[in-house]
Amino acid sequence: MMMNLRFLAISVGCVGLLAAAVVADDETHTTAMSYRLVGSGLTWERNGDDQVLADVSKRYPDFFAVVLDPKKTHEPDIRRIRADLEREGRGRERFDALNAVAVAYFELNGRAQAGLEDDASTYLSDSFRATKLLSIPWRAYRDIDDPALRDAILDFYEDIVRGEKKHADETAPRILRLVDSLERKESDAARIERIRALTARLEALQEPR
Repeated sequence: MMMNLRFLAISVGCVGLLAAAVVADDETHTTAMSYRLVGSGLTWERNGDDQVLADVSKRYPDFFAVVLDPKKTHEPDIRRIRADLEREGRGRERFDALNAVAVAYFELNGRAQAGLEDDASTYLSDSFRATKLLSIPWRAYRDIDDPALRDAILDFYEDIVRGEKKHADETAPRILRLVDSLERKESDAARIERIRALTARLEALQEPR
């Protein structure tokens, strides 16, 4: 009888551990299948305990080797990121690609604005590369009718407009036309309202202060 109780207790414990592992895996999976920098404040390297940059740079090491090196001013290879973002199906790759674009955008844009008065050539290079990155999720939004991905892309653009990241508020008005054009590709009422609200905020930012 005692052996049976011990076996039962061990079995229950194992089931509990397995359930916890499944929940933890589900939570990690859910986080990965989203835009991961909402509420991260000034930083784009991490969001709380979520090491976003360390995670996505493992998938795109060559891309980040260029983006993160201030001495490199040539164009990073975006072909794999674009392919993952526009991939068929509903895998994590799409969201890893989006988060990689977001991290790279905030890194390059922040670096460009911070060095604006120091080196005009570096500013122009970083600013141009940052702006060019914005078209990658815009194109995916236009071509991929995936509600979760579209919501995540809008989360990214809203994060820019929110202005919490370093120097993001200084350049946010540049994305007005890009965001406004998304409405023509959208049929969902809730996302149309998000786009219109975001466009209105961008228009307000462009008004003379």
